Amino acid sequence: MKCPACSVDMDPLVAGIFQCPQCKKILKEKTEKAEEDTVKKHEEGDFQDGEFFQNNAGGLNKQYEIAEKGITITKTASRWFAVLICQNAYLKSERYLRLSWWTKSYYGHGGMIKIHEKEVLKNLITALEKIDESFDDFWGWHGKFGKKGPKTEEQKLKEKNLEIIKYRIIENKTCPNCQKKMDKEKFHYECSHCGEIVIMEGYNQPIFDRKSSDLDLDFQANYPINFYLPVSGITIKWLMGEWKALVVIYAKDNPNKKWLRFYWWSRDLKNIMKYGQRDMGAGAQMGWSLQKGVSSPNIYDKKELKPLIEALKKIAKELNWDI
Repeated sequence: MKCPACSVDMDPLVAGIFQCPQCKKILKEKTEKAEEDTVKKHEEGDFQDGEFFQNNAGGLNKQYEIAEKGITITKTASRWFAVLICQNAYLKSERYLRLSWWTKSYYGHGGMIKIHEKEVLKNLITALEKIDESFDDFWGWHGKFGKKGPKTEEQKLKEKNLEIIKYRIIENKTCPNCQKKMDKEKFHYECSHCGEIVIMEGYNQPIFDRKSSDLDLDFQANYPINFYLPVSGITIKWLMGEWKALVVIYAKDNPNKKWLRFYWWSRDLKNIMKYGQRDMGAGAQMGWSLQKGVSSPNIYDKKELKPLIEALKKIAKELNWDI
């Protein structure tokens, strides 16, 4: 029996009880009946206690985060995908959603993405619904880039407000957050009143944090992706230093095999503010690099989308996030 946290063979203590020689975790070997009961509960899509995930899956370190409860989306002998409600181990009032993937027979860490804000979860659910509608079972895309049909009054108002904010930044150095005047630095503007930072990219193009509720949730294909090629995707969060998106991708040498990946990028703004666009960082596109620990959060079977959407709605209700 292997330890789910350390991936090493565990030492037997007594019949059916094992201990990890590295982390000293003690686990009981499952009986066939217990395994059947667990699988049955998985299939029901009910909440399970967080201790179950903490003890049977890797990548969940109690020193940093505590799993309260979770819902399994799918589980096989070598792959496990679930959504969890977690707490910060040092600040238990900080609760968030974690999508976790575990792989291999011992369910080691395979991928994850964390959602801390209600509006981002709302965007995630909307994006999954759009992807489910616009792709066939083999991830063939039948959607369109940009908006479909005439714009609503709300969309027109959002676009107008965004253009006004950009105009005020360029002409008057107006802070997009507190509306006071910002200080002009070499490659960016900085507000001494609220700390807001605006970076200038391209030809006089101000880049600043966007509220998640103001994102268009349209399909696009311009993402800082290495190794793979994007079909299309939807951005669910965009800040100057953080970017989350759902993108259907494929390998260049095998364009017929596609899948959905959850991307989470970050970028260090220090170099951009100090050197402009010339020094972005090695191995990064447009300054963006994958968030540490994300690994490979992939969905290969499109049939997982509907149970995932339902599980996310249950999670939102449990967190008292009105979406």
